[in-house]
Amino acid sequence: MSEHSPAPTPSRAVYGFAFHLASRTAFALYLLWGFALPMLPPSVASLPYISQLPQPYWAVAIPIHACVALATFAFLIYPGINLSMTPAPDDMRTIRDCHSLQLPSKAKYTKGIPPVGDLDISHVCRTLYLKDDM
Repeated sequence: MSEHSPAPTPSRAVYGFAFHLASRTAFALYLLWGFALPMLPPSVASLPYISQLPQPYWAVAIPIHACVALATFAFLIYPGINLSMTPAPDDMRTIRDCHSLQLPSKAKYTKGIPPVGDLDISHVCRTLYLKDDM
């Protein structure tokens, strides 16, 4: 089997199982910290290691802050980056660039599907905006 194959191997299965157990344990500790810690009596909550934990408020606040940051990025920052990379409407790159495929101008295709290519902007404007006298 290839060394870089995505097929499961015994070592990947062991690592996957270990990560599965670690994520389940971390989630259980998160739930204990966020929801069971406030219900502890003061005598237990004042123990040395338990009293040094962050407040349970942060068990709810951190995921909310992460969701707000993700939403800010998704709805404001990412579109802003894309708009800043877009050429201006009067720039020639909005009409033709290095990936444009120009079709022969006089070719007439009557049978089958014509080849794929970009239409000339003057042809598009004539077709859309000039009226034929029929």
